[in-house]
Amino acid sequence: MRLAHGTAAVTFAVFVTVLTNMPVFLAGALATEIAAKIHAPIYGIGTAIGVYWTAAALASACTSPINRILTEKQMGVAALVLAVCSLAGSACWIPSWPWLIFWAGAGGIGNGLGHPSSNHQLSINVPSPWHGLAFGLKQAAVPLAGLAAGASIPLVALPLGWRFAFALMALLGVLVLIPATLVRAVSSMAATHRPIRRMDPHCRRLLVLMAVMTMFAAGSASSAVAFSVTGALERGIGTGLAGMLLALGSASGAATRVMAGWVVDKGGLLPLPIIRMAIIACAGGLILMAMPSDWSYLAGILLASGIGWGWPGLVHLFVSQVAPHATAGATGIVQTGSYIGSAVGPVLAGLIFSFGNPTTAWVMLATGAAIAAAISIPLGRRAKRLGMTV
Repeated sequence: MRLAHGTAAVTFAVFVTVLTNMPVFLAGALATEIAAKIHAPIYGIGTAIGVYWTAAALASACTSPINRILTEKQMGVAALVLAVCSLAGSACWIPSWPWLIFWAGAGGIGNGLGHPSSNHQLSINVPSPWHGLAFGLKQAAVPLAGLAAGASIPLVALPLGWRFAFALMALLGVLVLIPATLVRAVSSMAATHRPIRRMDPHCRRLLVLMAVMTMFAAGSASSAVAFSVTGALERGIGTGLAGMLLALGSASGAATRVMAGWVVDKGGLLPLPIIRMAIIACAGGLILMAMPSDWSYLAGILLASGIGWGWPGLVHLFVSQVAPHATAGATGIVQTGSYIGSAVGPVLAGLIFSFGNPTTAWVMLATGAAIAAAISIPLGRRAKRLGMTV
């Protein structure tokens, strides 16, 4: 029975992660088509993406008070409802381009609610020897969602129109939402309200430090992915080659998240040192992208977007180990840092790119990753002082 519950929890977590990320991935992938059809300025698309991440950060930061009103299962259902509304609204109701920003904000709130809910479901329903793999599978859904958004351009958007891409994802969301609302919660703990356990102040401070680390790491990794093709064009590298390597890097990142979780489960390794090594790999990839050689740039894309972005699943595993009885609230704290980094990093990198200095942008992002790796050292020491094995 526990295995069935665990499988259901992983499936639920993967679908929630994919669907709540789709509004921002589709907006980015289809930006040119959207801007042309609804007469939106390019900064309007950028604003929509920024609002998405800001809304996600605010929702994530409010996880604990929200959890006093909604159970973790209900938060997951609410995340799916918001994702469906965002996708369906983008497909069917944008009388003027500011509505795109509104629907993006709704999707961002869904993302902010989705991670705490799904992490809680995984932590209580998946047997602990499989936690690393479960969190790795869940987080692998993020780059795979990005690949799906990219594939929607030639398969759906070009032959049928960009609205159909949003509509198909909304339909998938409805198909997931129906059983999620009708089927009994996979755990009796999630089915009813229960007293919310207060988080230890020392544990909270540890999680805040973790959030700062993920802020720098996510800002660097997400910017590497966002501007890798643009940087390739600046160097005269063909769009097709750069795009192919980015897709390969994203697939590698997804595989790394799964493999890292499996290795931690089966090898008895601690997650934090592997997180640190992955972030260092991201910094190394960004340094390669700053070098003048085209080959070093292409290798840097693979390293930064592949192994260098293989740490999120282990971060969520870390959170579940640090706060096993308050995983949803703990996830909200750490994810807030990730969302802020994902919002601010690309904006800063974009500003530097606009002044025609991509090398400076890559060095800045590499520095951010190095800072994240450095923060992981006192983070580990503080965890050990609290008697935690992470």
